[in-house]
Amino acid sequence: MDLRCDRHGFELAEDTCRNCGDSFCAECLVYSFGRKEQPFCVSCALAAAGVRSNAARRPSLSRKEMKRQAKERKRAEKERKAAKAMQPVEIDWSIPIDSETLTSEFDWADEEAPTGERVPF
Repeated sequence: MDLRCDRHGFELAEDTCRNCGDSFCAECLVYSFGRKEQPFCVSCALAAAGVRSNAARRPSLSRKEMKRQAKERKRAEKERKAAKAMQPVEIDWSIPIDSETLTSEFDWADEEAPTGERVPF
């Protein structure tokens, strides 16, 4: 579900407006009630705050449809995070060896410091 922002067509939509139901990018959204609640778009936020009464957009979706889309988006995000967390990461723990001398680059670590000198750690 790769929706695009209604105002910035080149940006991916982050969420939908709680009032009009249109999709917007992070730059166009106002989180009036915190990140856990659905945000307003800038126009609907201005109308809700009473700054401009004619700024709000008309709802493009019904409340029921907006709630269904929000629930679907949260489920998809949760699945995406779970899939990302379950991917195993392979780590190469081998010590690099110089092919000409067949010695490890870290042989110096096995050497002991001369007596009387302090080893800085």
